[in-house]
Parts: sequence; structure tokens; C-alpha cells
Amino acid sequence: MNSKKLFIVAWIFKFIPPTRGHNFKAKLLRWAGAKVGKDVEIVSSAKILGNMNLTIGDYCYIGHEALIFGPIGSNIIIEDYAKVCSRTIVVTGQHRYSGDGNCVAKEGTCKDIIIKRGAVVDTASIVVPGVTVNEMAHCAAGCVVTKDVPARCRVAGIPARVIKDFSEEE
Repeated sequence: MNSKKLFIVAWIFKFIPPTRGHNFKAKLLRWAGAKVGKDVEIVSSAKILGNMNLTIGDYCYIGHEALIFGPIGSNIIIEDYAKVCSRTIVVTGQHRYSGDGNCVAKEGTCKDIIIKRGAVVDTASIVVPGVTVNEMAHCAAGCVVTKDVPARCRVAGIPARVIKDFSEEE
């Protein structure tokens, strides 16, 4: 994505009612370089920042004050019917850490994040770099997702762990 265009997009978002103008918001993100599917709902207070490659599938939802950020060279893929809820953080960048030198944070790295079809990352959750949230998975509110989430499961806690297997209900 083009960070200069994305800056303009973020500025324009401020003037669009939060739950209106979804098609216009999608067009703006496409103009900035994102791949955005049809019937995507993006709340105006969502923050999409960085130079990552962003793909948002059909019928997705990005909630109030969600933060989606990635440095150049990283990918964030949100597949069809997935939801990134309010105040959720999805960030592909991180640092290497070491006790030597003047600062514990060393050079930056990035790893892709994939939120697969029908998955929900609930309110105030954090998805760290390199994680895949598999199909129809649910990351409960407030969890910190540090490992891949199995399909058709609910994870919760810090760090997130499986607390329910939806396939057992069938």
C-alpha cells in the first residue's frame, strides 16, 4: 500500500459517519493499494496504517478503533466473512530483543497475519506477527493471540488457548 495515499484516506475517513459510506471507504482503500472485496463494512474510526500488502475479502467487518498495521514487505489477509472487531490490534511488525547494547529493542522484523474465512477476532484482542486464525475460529474478547488458532475453535486468555471446540457440537 502507498503510505502517502493511506494518510489521505485516514484524513477523509474522519469526515464520514462511522457506520456509513462503506463502499466509498472501500474505494479509498483500493486507491491506496489495498485489495478490498465487495460489501465490506469498515467503521470510520478504524486505523489502517503502514506499507503492508492488505487484502480484505468479501463481506468482512472492521470495527471501531481497530488498528491494522504492517511494515513494507508484510501481508495482512482477512478472508471472506471474517470480522476484526472494535479496538482489536492486528500488527505484523516486531523487534528482535537482546540485552546487549544501549537498548533492548534491536532491528525490526515482520511476519504475515492471516485471518481466514468466517473467523472473528473479538473486541480488544491482539494478534501478533506470524499468526493464522483459521476458518470459523473465534478469538474471545481481550485475548492475546500468540500462536495459530485451530479451525472451528474458540481461544481466550493471555496468551490465548483453546477453550472450546465448535466441531464437537455437530
